[in-house]
Amino acid sequence: MNKLIDPPSLTRLEIAELETFLWVVREGSFSVAARKLHLSQPAVTNRVRRLEDKLHVKLLVRTTRRVEPTPDGILLRDAAEQAVAGLRDVLRKFQAVSDVDRNRVTVVVTPMLAATVMPALIHAYNERYPDVSIVLRDLPYEQVIRSVVEGNADMAVAALDSAPRGVGFKSLAEEKMTLVVPARHPLANAESVDLEQIFPYPLMLLDRYQALRKQLQAEFERRGAPFNPAITITLPTLLGMVDAGNCITFLPQSMAHDNARGVRKTIDVKDLTIMRCYGMVVARNAELNVAGQNFQDFLSKNFKTQLAKLA
Repeated sequence: MNKLIDPPSLTRLEIAELETFLWVVREGSFSVAARKLHLSQPAVTNRVRRLEDKLHVKLLVRTTRRVEPTPDGILLRDAAEQAVAGLRDVLRKFQAVSDVDRNRVTVVVTPMLAATVMPALIHAYNERYPDVSIVLRDLPYEQVIRSVVEGNADMAVAALDSAPRGVGFKSLAEEKMTLVVPARHPLANAESVDLEQIFPYPLMLLDRYQALRKQLQAEFERRGAPFNPAITITLPTLLGMVDAGNCITFLPQSMAHDNARGVRKTIDVKDLTIMRCYGMVVARNAELNVAGQNFQDFLSKNFKTQLAKLA
């Protein structure tokens, strides 16, 4: 008679450890995952190490550029993504049952979009659909996608360099990045410049503009110029540094024009085209309520026009 073997126990596994492991794999970095989870890097490392100890396998390896999953790590990633996504889907369905939530849509955006593009769009939508409540939450850039992935928002609207893994993405608009200089800068009176004209001046960029940095680096190197920009995390710091005459920068046209205020000038760089893509993000396999689907359609039709008004 064959003896039945009990299936492996799941009691020792913790959701927090699995989610942390998924964020490290998704970002390819312990430090970036720590920042997005609002944890210290040692805390993230310890969670992954505890998971490896419990499973008796090596899950991650560090290459020269990023952290990559081992074959065992890939197996766990695929299984954990399905399991965590399934749990979140159930929680969303529980939430959607509530009558209060049926006509409410929670949208997370970055602070700049929350202050510029989204208010007018929400006002226009509410005039057309007064029974629907649009809850707008502005969060730091690194928390926006996380809020959708973790089920704390129905959708996100953000500028993204690429479609994030594990979510649904729909492009809304593109706009050109433009040069921003202090009003008293030597280039301030020029309507347009060549890229080589900015080489002598210190450059500072926002940390989240990874695609911009890569393209600028390629263009600088192609012309034999050194590329050593200073990096900052927040827009107020960047604008303060520009206003003090410490640097020049690049920003999306709408953001640059909205923040001109007479103390800064925006200049077109003739031989450089760098686009910033804005899009909607929803959790993969998410079942939005009717109000959420309707608001998505509204954004698809009107976001680009509203963005152009600011530029």
